[in-house]
Amino acid sequence: MNLLHPKALLSLVTALGVSAVSALASAEGPEVIKVATVAPENTPWSALMDRVKKRIQTESKGAYKVKVYLGGRLGGEKETVREAREGRIQIWGGSTAAIATVVPELYGLEAPFLFESSEEADFVLDKYVRPHAAALLADRGFVLFQMAENGWHGIALKTGCARTPADLKGLKIRSQEATIHLDTFKALGANPVEIAVPEVLPALQQGTVDGFSNTPLFTFAVSWYQGIKYFTITDHVYQPAMIVYSKKWFDKQSKENQALLLSQAEEDTKFGRDGVRKIRDGLLENFRASKIEVCELTKEQRETYRKATEAIFGKYMKKASKKGKAMFQAVLEGKKAWAAQKKG
Repeated sequence: MNLLHPKALLSLVTALGVSAVSALASAEGPEVIKVATVAPENTPWSALMDRVKKRIQTESKGAYKVKVYLGGRLGGEKETVREAREGRIQIWGGSTAAIATVVPELYGLEAPFLFESSEEADFVLDKYVRPHAAALLADRGFVLFQMAENGWHGIALKTGCARTPADLKGLKIRSQEATIHLDTFKALGANPVEIAVPEVLPALQQGTVDGFSNTPLFTFAVSWYQGIKYFTITDHVYQPAMIVYSKKWFDKQSKENQALLLSQAEEDTKFGRDGVRKIRDGLLENFRASKIEVCELTKEQRETYRKATEAIFGKYMKKASKKGKAMFQAVLEGKKAWAAQKKG
């Protein structure tokens, strides 16, 4: 058996070029990309993830095989976001507050009453915040792929409508595992309790908590509505979300594949947001059909919530890093620009 000298082998590989490398990769099979999210099946989020999956597999010509794990099958948000940072999960999608457990400056994007409308949030996040958020994420091991949306939070209770903060006083409210949500409910006079997503419905049914804060979509998709009797449309928090790559994994990909992986972010962002927004009214009707009273606030009642929580944004801005302060300032500049545009 004749063996090639190492130098001769190197020359042969160089001469064959990329085709030889591609053939070798093909022989080894596609690289598996694991996607983690707590979003359930049959939601706008699952539709978005399926869209991303199909595009990556098609445009990579089989170089990648994407496996999407919905409903927290790989773990909760706090757990999986750390797995993504270490490269064991390649794509992570979830709330901004969840990824803020690793990039704390991002907590500020879920401050209560930060935005007045979805249109304002889109304008500020896309035109002012995105580059700052991308830089902060890169420093902590992530590559920002898409801005996404969970929607507007309301307050769901077993006890009655939450028309003012006084209706929450002393109640045990399930909070997302994020400090800004804990701070928000403390400011409203409630007793926030951190509980992971799979444990919330049993906690409601067993009386461990009296209610929770979340979007109509998530409330219905994970069946938490089965444990409540009232849903108040407070819209006290607009919750952005993000889809990110593990930087440890992403940096190992070719420049060509990196461009592929980041493609169509703007189109996907619109697709995801539109999907969430289109079904909101229908979900509220579903609550009513399930004998859940849907409560609406007057302007004056909503103002009592705003006043109770108005110091929270400034608190997080004050303790942010230098890059974080720049992002907070970008939020304020974006809001000012939006107000001027509306006035004009």
